[in-house]
Parts: sequence; C-alpha cells; structure tokens
Amino acid sequence: MRDSIEAGPSFFTVLASRRSVRGYLPEEVPLQTLESIFSAAQQAPSWCNIQPWRVWVTRGAQTRALVDALMTAATTGAPTPDFPWPPEYPEPYGKHRRECGAALYSAMGVARDDRAGRQEAWMRNFRAFDAPHLAMVAIDRRFNHYAMLDLGCWLQSVLLGAQALGVATCPEASLATFPDAARAVLGIPDELGLVMGIAMGYEDLSVAANRCRTTRSALEANVRFVG
Repeated sequence: MRDSIEAGPSFFTVLASRRSVRGYLPEEVPLQTLESIFSAAQQAPSWCNIQPWRVWVTRGAQTRALVDALMTAATTGAPTPDFPWPPEYPEPYGKHRRECGAALYSAMGVARDDRAGRQEAWMRNFRAFDAPHLAMVAIDRRFNHYAMLDLGCWLQSVLLGAQALGVATCPEASLATFPDAARAVLGIPDELGLVMGIAMGYEDLSVAANRCRTTRSALEANVRFVG
C-alpha cells in the first residue's frame, strides 16, 4: 500500500517534506485514504469549537465537471472572489512573493517576457494541475478573521495528514476566484463564502513545476523570544 496511518513518518519529517505540488498523476486516491485525512483534520482546534470549515471533496466525473466550469469562467469573465485578495504586498512580503514566483517560473523554464507561457502557467491553476481531487473550502460569511484562523489550523492539518499518507497537495486561492462556477457544480449554499481549493492526488515527478523549491526566512525574521 502507498500509505499507512498506523506507522507513518514523524511530525517534523512530514512538516519539512510538505510542499505545494503542481502536477499530478491521473490515479485517484482511495476513498478510505481521503476519509482518513479529513477525519484526522476534524481534530483541528477552533474558536469556541465552532468548527467553521465546510468542504466539498470531488472525485471522478465531479472533478472534471468542476474543472470544466472553472476553466470556462476563467476564460470568459473577470474574477469575483467572495473574499478579495490583498490589493498590495508591502515589504518584506512582496519580496517573498516575487522570490516564490521566480523559483516557480524558473523550474518551469518560463522566461519573464514569455507572456504566452505565463498565461498558460496561470490557467493551469484552474485545472488544479490535473489533480484527480479538489477540496473546495468555505466558511459562513457571517464570521470574520476568527474563522479564518480556525481554517488555517484545519488546513495545515489536512496538508500534513495528506503528506503523512503519501498524498500530494496544493492549496489554491485561485480556485475560489470564480465562486459561482463552483456553486453551480457542487451546490454550495450562498450563505457560505468560498475561501480556497486544495488540489490533491499523487505527484507526477515528470512535471517541471514540481522541481520548484522555495526557501524560508531565518527564525529571527519572524519570531522573538523575550524574557
């Protein structure tokens, strides 16, 4: 078997090895494995234990229908996310963002002035990088940043649980930029705001984008020990 929930790698090994994968094999993840990942993530902490995450996980024809809807929306209209993206990225956040983009396009062999190549790379987001599964994640619109904090705890639990079981992932804000398309396919209620999607499956090692590696700042750039 590819995975075992009883005897997996250590937490720190999983944390260090997890990365965003942008190219997948067509092989589906067994339903039991998906259930194990999302069941474990139910243990994530949340404010007053409200457990605000609402998730739709696709397989088979449902994945294809969702990708088709997102691709159509992305090629015919402007993004209308339920939760707008930041209008700007001041330093040092902008530097991190630029370095991430440079590493990714370098791995793919897409030059800075290759507009067609960059457009194709952007559209691959809406194909979920050919992943066999998408997890579309929403929260009640009435909640504010507290629910987003909860969602972050849940998301990391999903990503690390998947990594521990040999399942690759890529959290994608882009998958939530056309929420009406996702609602039409999945029946997501209007009172829930779509936050993001997660591409899930088994990594295709032949995909150039999967050679991308990003770096992290030194501990002292983010954390201060006081006292």
